[in-house]
Amino acid sequence: MNKTLNALVCRHARNLLLAQGWPEETDVDQRNPNYPGWISIYVRLDAPRLATLLINRHGGVLPPLLASAIQRLTGTGAELVLSGSQWQSLPVLPADGTQVSFPYAGEWLTEDEIRAVLDAVHDAVRSICYQVAEDARRIRAALTTTGQTLLTRQTRRFRLVVKESDHPCW
Repeated sequence: MNKTLNALVCRHARNLLLAQGWPEETDVDQRNPNYPGWISIYVRLDAPRLATLLINRHGGVLPPLLASAIQRLTGTGAELVLSGSQWQSLPVLPADGTQVSFPYAGEWLTEDEIRAVLDAVHDAVRSICYQVAEDARRIRAALTTTGQTLLTRQTRRFRLVVKESDHPCW
C-alpha cells in the first residue's frame, strides 16, 4: 500500500500546485516514503514565472513592496530555485522539505524586497505542503482496509462472502 499511497499523494500534490498557478515543470517528491505527505517541491522560476505565480497567489492585488519587487525583476535574469534534499536535516514541519534559494537577488532588489519575495514564496510552499500533509492522512484512511464484508451471495449449496483485503494476490 505504501507505493500506492505515495504515488497518490505525489499526484495530488502536483495537481494542487498546477491548480494554484505553478508552472507545468514543477515536480514533487516524497521527502521520506515512510512519511507520506511530507513533500519537497522542485522548480526553477525565472522572473516572468515568479511574477505570474505571485500575482495569481495574491489575486492580482499585491502588497506595495512585492509589487515593487516584481516590477524591478521584470526583464532581468533573476531565478528563484525550489529544491529538496534527502541529506539535509529532517523536517520539523511539512514545509521544511523544500529549500528556497534566490541567487544574486541583491543585484536587482533591496533587502526588504528580497524578504517580501521570499516570504511570499515560503507562504505559497507552506500552504501547499500543509494541505498535502493533511490530505495524505485522508488518502491513507481511504486506502486502509477494515476487513469488512463487502458482499454476500448465497445459493442452495454455495455461499460467497467477499471481504476487504490487503493481500497482494487480490
